[in-house]
Amino acid sequence: MLRAQAATPTDYPALTQIWWDAVTATHDFLTPTDQRTIATALPTYFAQVDLLAWYADEQLIGFSGRQGAELVMLFIAPSATRHGYGRQIIAQLDQQSPVRTVDVNEQNHGARKFYAQCGFQLVSRDAVDGDGRPYPILHLRR
Repeated sequence: MLRAQAATPTDYPALTQIWWDAVTATHDFLTPTDQRTIATALPTYFAQVDLLAWYADEQLIGFSGRQGAELVMLFIAPSATRHGYGRQIIAQLDQQSPVRTVDVNEQNHGARKFYAQCGFQLVSRDAVDGDGRPYPILHLRR
């Protein structure tokens, strides 16, 4: 059974570890310096979104963050990927209020495929990420 719980600052270290592990497994395009910089900034990002910690059988397996209808972060521990949790998370978020938009790194082919399977389509592209780093961002909508 998958369940969500509102995340608090005491959860941030565990969520940051999930982020780190997931990014290490999927974001081979990030430089080590950028990965460390982003990891350091995560608590600031966490505090700005509706942040949920996701549990399967009482084990923390990932987290999501949204701002209104935009999904701004969804990370699942590598040990929990390919179990359908991502789709279940999107479905549960949709029950609260439909997720309409999401941004994804152009180089993250797995995430692009996942979001396409969830019905998201490309709307636009930025050549750099929100902090000006050379990681193109795709803006998706459904």
